[in-house]
Amino acid sequence: MTEIVYEKDKEFYELCVFGHCNAGRINGMDLCCCAVSMLVYTMLESLRKLNLKNFRHSYGGGWCHVKFSSAGGDSDKGKCILETILNGFSLLQKRYPANVKVILKENEVINI
Repeated sequence: MTEIVYEKDKEFYELCVFGHCNAGRINGMDLCCCAVSMLVYTMLESLRKLNLKNFRHSYGGGWCHVKFSSAGGDSDKGKCILETILNGFSLLQKRYPANVKVILKENEVINI
């Protein structure tokens, strides 16, 4: 299972993605896992282009971690990108509930 954990507090936005979907293979590919990977790569590329304070990211096979300041720079744009990507993860969770789990830990409510 892939777990996506989004956390927002007064100082930072943080997103962690870890695990493999194991949703079954079609022509040798786990399409659910491919979709998660594409959302992660899209998020990273979009966030890299912004002026984000304290932007940190790391990733490897089956995991990704992103964190940046919730104030200053392009933090509002970064938040919008995270919320858009979370919408994609939520769609995958609805389609593959046994393989994708989205966990929201935050002080403010977002609609996804």
